[in-house]
Amino acid sequence: MTMTDQTSVDEVSCRADYRSWNTSSAIVSGEGNCYAAEAVQMPEEVLTRILDQAERVHRAGLKAFGLLLAEPAAPRHPYHPTDVVFLNPRTNHRNDPGIRDAFEAQGRYFREFDDAGFVADPTELLHVCRAIEDSGREIVAPFHIHRRQPASFSLIDYRLHNAAFAWHLSVSLRDPRRPAVQPFRVRKQPDDFGITEHDHLEGSELAYDGPEVYPISLIVQGSP
Repeated sequence: MTMTDQTSVDEVSCRADYRSWNTSSAIVSGEGNCYAAEAVQMPEEVLTRILDQAERVHRAGLKAFGLLLAEPAAPRHPYHPTDVVFLNPRTNHRNDPGIRDAFEAQGRYFREFDDAGFVADPTELLHVCRAIEDSGREIVAPFHIHRRQPASFSLIDYRLHNAAFAWHLSVSLRDPRRPAVQPFRVRKQPDDFGITEHDHLEGSELAYDGPEVYPISLIVQGSP
């Protein structure tokens, strides 16, 4: 049983049949740096599961997000994810009192679209993390889906990225027939985290342009 099976909570967040998606229709890492050591290598089966399940969540009108896993002793750790866990999109706390105010303070886009942003359920996240630890694997990166934006790494993505993870995967379903997938290397300090209702910002959905973030290559293993 995979972690994705273990953490299923409803028909939207359960594991998808990964054979139903053809990854040749996806735009995979349209840009990246030349540092081979930081290139992400992902089995085609994992990418297919991500795209298939994300598209199902997207069709349900929800935002998909989750975690990528790997064996800690595997070569190229942490840039070789071998499994994926989707967190339950129906328990996204983005619009809870207080949290919603913080998102809406990031700009007009976040006031117009109440599905822009995600906050995982802490109880579910604790359960998932314990199950991953018990399986002998580690979380190597978070991922999330952009429903309207390109596969960029935005200012708000940077501010909410956990500094414990060296990279982050962004998937765009702006055109569901042509999804785009792009990993980003992220360097930041642990105390550089969070948003508040006092931010009064605009354009936080736009790509972060600081030197702490840059796109890296994605190599899909097993693809033709």
